[in-house]
Amino acid sequence: MKPLMVITDTLVEIPPKIQTRETVRAIIVRDGFILLMFSKIDQMYGIPGGGIALNESKLDTLYRELLEEVGAVKIKIVEYLGVTEEIRESRSLRGKPVKILSDYYHVEVTDFMEKSLEDHEEEMGLEPMWVDIDAAISKNEMTLLSLKQPKITFYYSQTAMLKYIKNRFGL
Repeated sequence: MKPLMVITDTLVEIPPKIQTRETVRAIIVRDGFILLMFSKIDQMYGIPGGGIALNESKLDTLYRELLEEVGAVKIKIVEYLGVTEEIRESRSLRGKPVKILSDYYHVEVTDFMEKSLEDHEEEMGLEPMWVDIDAAISKNEMTLLSLKQPKITFYYSQTAMLKYIKNRFGL
């Protein structure tokens, strides 16, 4: 299957052997709004999800991440949307180049409870929020522009994906 998008930071020197990180992310849309994670530290929006742990399936990761980040208890997978591929410096690996493969799922959540963020997520001030997708894209673009960061970051790719979601779901 062809990736939904491929983003490669041309400013990153790609080593012969590059570490690959696999993640899953959930698109949750309700009443014209999308559920996103807002980082109070970064002042930007990202799509809920995270990295696949050793011996964990993609779906187990999806359920775990949604429980931790947004408190999702009852989850129905509507459809698999596809995968994105990024090659960029990793924030969590202190600038080391990494290839990130992110599988995206459209899901419905019918029941929520209290979220239980990991320590690094608490430090970022992550907060789940139902937002208008245009407002999220605009906020991310303004913040990215103000940073004047020439290298591609997590939020650059998340903003590109939000634009894809806007078109795909007619938001």
